[in-house]
Amino acid sequence: MIAVRLAVLVATLAWTPFALASAAPETLASNAGFTQRLGDVIPGDLTFRDEQGQAVALRDFYGDLPVVLVFAWFGCSTLCPTVTSNLAHALAGAGEPVDRYRVVVASIDPRDSPVDASEMKRRVLRDDPGQSSAWHFLTGREPSIAALTHAAGFRYAYDDQTHQYAHPAGYVLLTPDGRISRYFLGFDFTPEEFHHALDNAGRRGVDSTPVERLLLLCFHFTPAGRYSATVVAALRIASLALITLAIGAVLWKRRAPAG
Repeated sequence: MIAVRLAVLVATLAWTPFALASAAPETLASNAGFTQRLGDVIPGDLTFRDEQGQAVALRDFYGDLPVVLVFAWFGCSTLCPTVTSNLAHALAGAGEPVDRYRVVVASIDPRDSPVDASEMKRRVLRDDPGQSSAWHFLTGREPSIAALTHAAGFRYAYDDQTHQYAHPAGYVLLTPDGRISRYFLGFDFTPEEFHHALDNAGRRGVDSTPVERLLLLCFHFTPAGRYSATVVAALRIASLALITLAIGAVLWKRRAPAG
């Protein structure tokens, strides 16, 4: 029955929907990144809902403390939780008391709900629940999300075929009055580095030059070359041939006289 099993395996691969031939990942990736707008103000009148379902405006988080702005997709199970969890570890590692900063994690998916935000908060702060009072997870409608991401220089794209977001990994550090003080790209930094940047933002300082680091993208795909369609078609033909041969072998064995 080896032929039958092989036929089933090839058929499974061949008749899987076109995962290998998803829409141009290069195009999606090129649309994702950070346009660093140092010194620009993030509008405080943009409205969202927090993880408890309460209506909030960004100005509610401004005042006397620096703000770490994080963009995420709450449906992501890979890089987004890693990036936000790493921030929590960095704050804990730097010995930052929770009354010295605020963290705002804003969803880029208008389909995310306060329930999703609450679950994301639970996952991110599972190892350090003492930070909970300083963290706020927001969901909102498309106009608010678009206005916030544009103001922060956060560029992203949605892939209809894979139902994923291509977006950069990083943080935007704001002064207490909502001005962009610094960008952290990826999560390749030390708690000490973050501590000094937080101090600078708390004093309303703004970096004079953009950060230059390798940009990490949150987007998972299997690169599809120009021969993907041909390969898939060939697999399908091969699977049909193997299935036919396997069925023929079974029928021949049943009809063959016992020796």
